[in-house]
Amino acid sequence: MSTSSQTILVTGANKGIGLEICRQLARLDHRVILSARSSERGQKAVADLAREGLKVEFLQLDLADESSIQAAANDLKKRFKALNVLINNAAILETWGGTILDVTAAELRDTFITNTLGPILLTQALLPLLKAGRPARVINLSSQLGSIQNMTDGWASYGISKAALNAATRKLAGALAPHGISVNAASPGWVRTEMGGESAPLTVEKGAKNIVRLVTDVPHTLTNHYLEENGEIPW
Repeated sequence: MSTSSQTILVTGANKGIGLEICRQLARLDHRVILSARSSERGQKAVADLAREGLKVEFLQLDLADESSIQAAANDLKKRFKALNVLINNAAILETWGGTILDVTAAELRDTFITNTLGPILLTQALLPLLKAGRPARVINLSSQLGSIQNMTDGWASYGISKAALNAATRKLAGALAPHGISVNAASPGWVRTEMGGESAPLTVEKGAKNIVRLVTDVPHTLTNHYLEENGEIPW
């Protein structure tokens, strides 16, 4: 297990899996940056963790807004010399279930912008910091719903956006390998959160642990994989 302190950014982290990832990483004495669209909600999350004795820093970031991505990157460059880990956790799920025959253009567009385009643009914007932090890693939170091999109808916009994020993961893995930066997609599992619903089998603590282990227990050299708790998911 890695014991050295790393600087880690977690996006979409004011609640749910993202917040719990920040909590677990902070307990391991990593320097954690919690990002959220809402400054109010993000600062509250940081304050709540502080009451638990955990130091986490805040970054305002809206992945659906290109100017916000650039502003956040500029802010980080002023505050930090390097970034060791980027965890692209932020995502939206506008319709539970649903069929591709009914999905709207607006839903497809909005979901793609946040779930796929945002992580790509953020990784590009943070590349200088990631290069400075190498061996560094990018972890894109995906889902079983993004597996093309296993895909069926349902969760149309979400599944398509995660399949596209998986494709972006492979492209980024190839492009960043020469720079000492690994890129993997990972599913935390079906977790009981506001997005996952009450029927999900995993606690938020377990889902977050499935991601945190990729920071603490997986070699930096592992790249271009689609991971889950028990191994690999078919692309």
